[in-house]
Amino acid sequence: MVGMESLLLLGQMLSLTAKIVVAVFLLRAYRISERFSSLHLGIAWLVSAVVVLMDALGQETFVVIFYALFSAVLFYGSLLFLIEEGQVSLKRPWMWALPPIVGTVYGLLLGSGWDSRVGISYGVSAFYVFLAGVTIASAEADFPTARRAGIALALFGLHEMDYPILRDVSWFAPIGFTVGAFLTLLSAYLMARMVLSERFIGRKPTVEVKPGVQLLTRENYGSVVDGLKDYPVLAFLREPAPYPAWTGYMLTAVSGEMKIHPTNLARISEIVSRYLREASAQGVTGVVVIDGVEFLVTYNGLQPVLKFLATLRDMALVNRALLLVFIEEGAWNPKELSMLRRIFASE
Repeated sequence: MVGMESLLLLGQMLSLTAKIVVAVFLLRAYRISERFSSLHLGIAWLVSAVVVLMDALGQETFVVIFYALFSAVLFYGSLLFLIEEGQVSLKRPWMWALPPIVGTVYGLLLGSGWDSRVGISYGVSAFYVFLAGVTIASAEADFPTARRAGIALALFGLHEMDYPILRDVSWFAPIGFTVGAFLTLLSAYLMARMVLSERFIGRKPTVEVKPGVQLLTRENYGSVVDGLKDYPVLAFLREPAPYPAWTGYMLTAVSGEMKIHPTNLARISEIVSRYLREASAQGVTGVVVIDGVEFLVTYNGLQPVLKFLATLRDMALVNRALLLVFIEEGAWNPKELSMLRRIFASE
């Protein structure tokens, strides 16, 4: 019994430390990136640290109250994260985070036993921790650190949901405690990695880029892109991205991660639009590279591709970005080449 109490105390200390540390990283990331998702996620982890303290002091009612507050703020922060990433658009996202708090207040005021006052409220809050993890894990494929952090947080929430059910099962206590401590540390570590990544913070590049739109021949590809090898370029190419700093999507009929079918021009436009909005918000000149226009024409026809390029051109000009489109000049007849050049003729 003494050994179990010592293990519990050690776990609480580790959990408390991990939550405070990840909160510091999240708040620091907010100061650098000014992303409100980081601010709210940091506040959530600080509230979670208070949950550990209340649990150590045996204040069960305060554990449930602060746990509900933790799950609500955490879920709100996860929604802000997706909004900042341009993946969803929600009015009053805070309303979606209210159920854990409302449920806990009703349980404490109207409940008559442990199950109704504490158990159900705790389970609902844990479910919202799971939802926060699922929300973060739904980040785009080019943000793998967010996906991993979200998966770990979702697993943590699932594990927390079993507490009201298995709390009286003596043999499960050490297993549940060990799993909970591990998932807490894992979630904290992966979330710290997520917010410290350049993808999240959006550090400003040192290379100077002049906004505009340019139609270039494939022969100039190497010399032009070499000067952008350390720049956070968004590229759509016929081969994998040549530089680690680039976010590259491969144009191919073969499905897979970071691959886009050539007929899905709407998806390309959506990704470009989100990227340019994020770059503009961070005070960075966005750079979009398109290589493989002939491949797009093969699958879509000339007119749809010309309209698509005209849309990208307008996006670049509105967001003061740089659009670089590379073509094989010999693959176009004079009339087609004239129409293509007309799109890029005036800025």
